[in-house]
Amino acid sequence: MGNAILSSEQHIVELTGIRGVAVLMVLLWHFIGAVISPSLGSASAWLSSILIFGRTGVDLFFVLSGFLIIGILVDKREKESYFATFYLRRAARILPPYLILLLFFWGFTLCLPANTYFNADISPVTYLLFLQNWYMSFHNEWGPSASSVTWSVAIEEQFYLVFPVVVYLTPVSRLRIILWATGAISAAARAYFHLKYPDNHFAPYVNTLLRLDELCLGGLIAMAFRREQSLAWLNKRRPLITLVLTLCVGAIPFFLVLYSKQPADTMYYWGHLYLGLLYGTAIIVILLNRDHGRLRVLHCAPLRFFGTISYSVYLFHPMVIGLFFIAMRRGERLQTLEDLSLLTAAFVCTIVLCWISYNFVEKPILNWARQFSYGPYQKRAIA
Repeated sequence: MGNAILSSEQHIVELTGIRGVAVLMVLLWHFIGAVISPSLGSASAWLSSILIFGRTGVDLFFVLSGFLIIGILVDKREKESYFATFYLRRAARILPPYLILLLFFWGFTLCLPANTYFNADISPVTYLLFLQNWYMSFHNEWGPSASSVTWSVAIEEQFYLVFPVVVYLTPVSRLRIILWATGAISAAARAYFHLKYPDNHFAPYVNTLLRLDELCLGGLIAMAFRREQSLAWLNKRRPLITLVLTLCVGAIPFFLVLYSKQPADTMYYWGHLYLGLLYGTAIIVILLNRDHGRLRVLHCAPLRFFGTISYSVYLFHPMVIGLFFIAMRRGERLQTLEDLSLLTAAFVCTIVLCWISYNFVEKPILNWARQFSYGPYQKRAIA
């Protein structure tokens, strides 16, 4: 229940459902909102302006990732095999689908004429080092569309590489201060960068240093649910936290209106902060009320299914969309029933491929990695 201290050993079904919500938001945008043709009339423009909120599924993923990773690191920081086991398990989770994606991407890039989806604008070494988001920052472009979504994976991987050291070297009492400070500085730097370089719309969106606030927020939530005093404070203020969440949800239409008029200013000055508050309070409310009947929707099979395969679905769906449109020699748009059939086929193909990937590649590797224990506790000077 919500008054119990959390541990990284627990499986919280509701968070799997939330991951399903996040990836479905992204899919709604990429399969419908981003491609629907304006020629269909005002209804299509209205639908696109609503579904663009699906892009913020990435913000939700960032808060969830910060919650998961900082939670694991805080729980295991005193263990003997802290670094080795953490990095091995993260590699087992991140690398298999990612390397498969790159293998297919480079294969199609070599076999097909250069196009929007497959080209060599970003070098293989850049992808292998998870530095593509820095390329996008400096060049103010996505690079090839089939691999463009990997910018967020690069940010998370860089976070995973650095923060185990930060958590290990920092007393828990000071770690909260570091997370608060890092998140605040990152958000301020994002706003300043946009003010200083308004023509670069990519760096404030994809640069690691400018997107740490939501990851740090997730980490702060994880720490709060591991400390009795903080958890008691949250429990006493459930009505207030629920009110904040309600107000944030109610503000979504206003956010969308402002975003439609000034997307860059909206997102980089305050939008990501608003989304962090929205998704952060949503996670807090869910954790405080887990196992409550009102949250049973997050236990439903479809959300748990999409939550389980969310990582590979997120990675592979742009490539599959691109391949279907290339094969049919059509531009990427949703205008006719034929386009709808094409996108439906691409969606089904994505889900089937990712189900196969999870069950026959990812899951066996994850089970193998779980054999490696963090080991016993060790005595250290830093507490």
